[in-house]
Amino acid sequence: MCDGVAGSRHTHRLLLVAMAKRNKQRAFALAIQSSDHLIAEKHYRAAANILERYLGIYPPQATVLRRLGQVRLYQGRPEDAVPLLAHALRIELAIKNAA
Repeated sequence: MCDGVAGSRHTHRLLLVAMAKRNKQRAFALAIQSSDHLIAEKHYRAAANILERYLGIYPPQATVLRRLGQVRLYQGRPEDAVPLLAHALRIELAIKNAA
């Protein structure tokens, strides 16, 4: 097994622990880090699983929704990507308008 895969699995375990402990900030960082690595390696299903798991526990964040939308585009699923990207944009606009 190559170091990249082993490192990804280790990060995935850390992500699960952070989610189980409800450490939102750590879980967010690990979800983004893990999904970025998996996307770079073209492991789109694994990246989507991590992002969906995060969204199943925590309120939606624009970064996570956007990343999942990008994964869906890479998977050739634009019909699934558009609502995710639109939701991310609505969150970003709401934050910008609230400032």
